[in-house]
Amino acid sequence: MSTGHTEETFDLERTWLVSVLFVDMVKYSQQSQEVQAQWRARFKEYLGGGLKNTTEHDRVILDCGDGAAIVFLGEPEAAMHCALEVLGKIILEKGPLPKPLHVRIGINLGSVRLVRDINGNLAAAGDGINVGQRVMSFAGDNQILVSRSFYEVASLLTDGCAQLFRYEGVRKDKHQREHTLYELHPPNAAEAAPVTNTMIIRRIAPQFAANIAAVEKHLALLIGPIAKRIVRSVGQRVSSATELRDHLLAFVPAKADREKFLTAYGDIFPAAPPEESAEPAPPEPKSLPKLEATVLEHARKELAVYVGPMAKLLVNRAAAKVMTPAELYQMLATEIPSPEDREKFLKQAPAAAP
Repeated sequence: MSTGHTEETFDLERTWLVSVLFVDMVKYSQQSQEVQAQWRARFKEYLGGGLKNTTEHDRVILDCGDGAAIVFLGEPEAAMHCALEVLGKIILEKGPLPKPLHVRIGINLGSVRLVRDINGNLAAAGDGINVGQRVMSFAGDNQILVSRSFYEVASLLTDGCAQLFRYEGVRKDKHQREHTLYELHPPNAAEAAPVTNTMIIRRIAPQFAANIAAVEKHLALLIGPIAKRIVRSVGQRVSSATELRDHLLAFVPAKADREKFLTAYGDIFPAAPPEESAEPAPPEPKSLPKLEATVLEHARKELAVYVGPMAKLLVNRAAAKVMTPAELYQMLATEIPSPEDREKFLKQAPAAAP
């Protein structure tokens, strides 16, 4: 399998935010050469079907011998559709077959750097690839697992998309790094149809819809083509330019790039002087005392274990609505899907003063 890229279309010095799909043929190395050849032929056919709606410009395919890793530079839906297509074809294989093909599939949203391999072909490396492989390693036979970061974006794509995922738990890899996992289920058990065909896409909030193209352009310079989908997905769920900015910052991994984005964003949405504002900013509630910075930082670190980079935004939002650390932790716990993890998180709340 080749990458399909014949010319330099992306800056190889930049780090991109991408969706990474890892597919592994279970027990491939234990088979005879004849069976391996049969499996690879079927796998290549199914993978080709999953990629038929994705242009070569928007993907990089890495041949792993016993499977493949596909880096999707654009729409996250493409990774979901490809995974569901491959798994659907394998499950629906007519049998009985003497050596049925089973796969493990993992999807991650993370940062990668596009590089040239020893043969000059376009490849990819970075934490996004490594985590994608580890997510795949936790999957069972004919199971699709996704990382928390991918789930956060995918659940914003369309109405009802979150219903395709089931919380699987937190697993530790050999480096003791924790991974929060979700299982992806086909929208139709009998047929792995494209996910976007089953749901209704929301509309961008009107108060900043006119500026959305400019935001996409500047974010794309920092994280790549996936920026368009992230901006429009987040824009369906927020109600102000400030909230949009804070959500998007969570997807920019490098500090220097976050500063560039903030500068560009300020040009797109300049702060209006108080006398020119359409509505005066509401005064801060005097009845709610501000929590100590150390309490907020502790809560952010503890919450990040379960919800990833969105922890800072969630803590800041909750802090404006509560009076005590206990109330803060109770509100934040509602963002954690697992009852067991919620209980662990609540145990980290600072003890009340005597």
